[in-house]
Amino acid sequence: MQKHFGDNLSPTVKYWTFLIGTIVVVFSIISVSFIAAYLNLSPDDQAVIAKLSDRLIPFPFLGSAMLIAFICTMTSLLLRYYIVPVLRMAEQTRLITAANPDYRITTEGGRELVILADVINESADAFQKLQHEVDGMLQKSNLALKEERNRLAALMSELPYGVVVCNKDGRILLYSRLAQEMLQSTNGDQNNGGAVGLGRSIFGVLERDPLVHALEVMNHDFAMDQAKPALGLMTKLCGARFIRVNMAPVTSDEEDARFISGFVLSLEDITGEIDADSERDKLLQGMVDAVQDSLGKMHQRVDLICEMQTTKEDACNYHLQSVAQVTSELEEHLALARNLYSEHRRAYGNRENVLADTLMKLITKNLDERFAIQTEASTNKTIWLKIDSYAIVQSVTNLAGFLKAEYGIAAILLQIGSSDTPLATLTLSWADQSVTSQALRDWQQDPLFMDSDGTSDSPQTIIAKHGGDITITETEEAFCIGIKITLPTALDEEPADLHSSIAPRPVSYEFDLFHQPGQDALGKVPLRKLTYVAFDTETTGLNPSEGDEIIQLGAVRIVNNRLLHNECIDQLVNPQRPVPKSSVEIHGIDPGLLSSQPVITQVLPSFHAFAADSVMVAHNAAFDMRFLQLKEEATGLHFDNPVLDTLLLSSVVHPNQEGHSLDAIAERFNITIVGRHTALGDALVTAEILLKLIPLLEAQGIHTLEEALRASSKSPFVKIKY
Repeated sequence: MQKHFGDNLSPTVKYWTFLIGTIVVVFSIISVSFIAAYLNLSPDDQAVIAKLSDRLIPFPFLGSAMLIAFICTMTSLLLRYYIVPVLRMAEQTRLITAANPDYRITTEGGRELVILADVINESADAFQKLQHEVDGMLQKSNLALKEERNRLAALMSELPYGVVVCNKDGRILLYSRLAQEMLQSTNGDQNNGGAVGLGRSIFGVLERDPLVHALEVMNHDFAMDQAKPALGLMTKLCGARFIRVNMAPVTSDEEDARFISGFVLSLEDITGEIDADSERDKLLQGMVDAVQDSLGKMHQRVDLICEMQTTKEDACNYHLQSVAQVTSELEEHLALARNLYSEHRRAYGNRENVLADTLMKLITKNLDERFAIQTEASTNKTIWLKIDSYAIVQSVTNLAGFLKAEYGIAAILLQIGSSDTPLATLTLSWADQSVTSQALRDWQQDPLFMDSDGTSDSPQTIIAKHGGDITITETEEAFCIGIKITLPTALDEEPADLHSSIAPRPVSYEFDLFHQPGQDALGKVPLRKLTYVAFDTETTGLNPSEGDEIIQLGAVRIVNNRLLHNECIDQLVNPQRPVPKSSVEIHGIDPGLLSSQPVITQVLPSFHAFAADSVMVAHNAAFDMRFLQLKEEATGLHFDNPVLDTLLLSSVVHPNQEGHSLDAIAERFNITIVGRHTALGDALVTAEILLKLIPLLEAQGIHTLEEALRASSKSPFVKIKY
């Protein structure tokens, strides 16, 4: 759009510019005319004029002054009754069409403008009626969609595992209640301001590397034109909890091209199962011990029979019955052991993509809890293994238990390294040199597991099934000081020809977020596509730099132009100072309620996480941001998010309207205020105002965050500081 000089000037500035220009021009013309006429007279005439000047000059200038006064009066009337009303009518008309269809124009201008306002209001009535009809049709059309959505939500709530759907950048598009509970408890923070939410990054609650790796694996398979890309199955360590994550791709078609646009995660908390491993294995070990004891008894009985040269038939039968009884007990123990193992193997029989560091943590955890063996572990954290993690962990644990029981070894060095081959090496070493090589050869052959069908697996068999082998590290005296186990690695990450756009570390249905750009391009993102956190604070006073403190913090999220009422923060704060009565009269918060609340340094980390990767929005944001900035040193947190101010944006779209307070704007937009002067109540109103402002900004050619910030910087209210 072509810009002309004066487009950015207010009507008042234009008015005074016109008047001053008129005065200068009129008096200049009169003065130049007198001077020119005087110079064209003869000297005698000039002398006569000089004598009469005191009588002639005042009247033309007096007439000019009267003319200017008349022009000023008419211009003022024109400005008051026509120009300013026209500008207000333009803003109000745009308000009707873009934000508040119930609004109607009222004007104090000339009769012609009153007639025009009536015509616009009639058109608005017709527009509103048509809009109601369209809304009714849309409502009916959405009923079927809502039913399907409810069915999906009901189905997801019945699933025994959590579900999270993300776009290719890791932004959450959909999540089940179980997934939210699982990941929040996994994070160890129940008060984290809603760590799982629409538009938020899944990497805020799950480790990034395993998810990125699985996505790269899927992209690699997809690039190989596989009809169904392989699922990235992994055992994921999250703090003290283990989450089994199963990943599946979401594909999209565009211009005859098919690509991965996101992924679905199914989450299963297996912490309890892993914690039960030790108890199960202890039970299995107890059964083995019982079997060994029974075998010992049987051998004693047989030896006794053999030693009795003159054993009578009755005594012989007695001993045979004893042997049969012991054998029966042995069979029962073995059957129970087989059943327990079969259940265990069914639960852990999958080959998984496992990070070497995760495998190492599993092994060290088992050795410490079961045998109190001290471990010193080191690993290359970039190595991925394709293994049956349970079988490998049990093989190593079994070896460590054998070394502890037979040789008293209480400290083991563990290391996982890579080589040029597609195999990684797990090395176990110890300082004691009394372990014989033959003992470890026997350990490799001894059955470790036995299925109910009688099939046995030894450590050597398990490693061989993985395509690896076991090498004993021997000394010259046929003793050994360690072993090396080779294990297959998973697909290496290949940066070339991959579709993932995840940058290095920097129930709801919003699938438009599949096309949400990353944080680096935030300035170019359309306002309707941004994620916002509208927030507000209630304080002890209006002077943050002079010791006033926050006593309440409220915030709510906006994702993809939708206000998410269920994703919010409403937190009272202990200011650790008295609350003046004048402040209590405004916000109505009883100071007696604050002493038991957390202090601001405990609240801000949750709010910081809640606002991560979003645009912060507030009304008169300079005030609230100043309180946050003053706490940066105490918390170590920096609120460097982009910030939009609804006060500034309102002055941009309605420069000729009277009043830009929260109440005035809400009234203009027909927004009902509930809980005024409460942090969450004002945050919700601010969020609704922003949603109303966006179409008005777009009507003025302001479509992106960058453009909105640039326009805000030109507001006359931008000079307000705290």
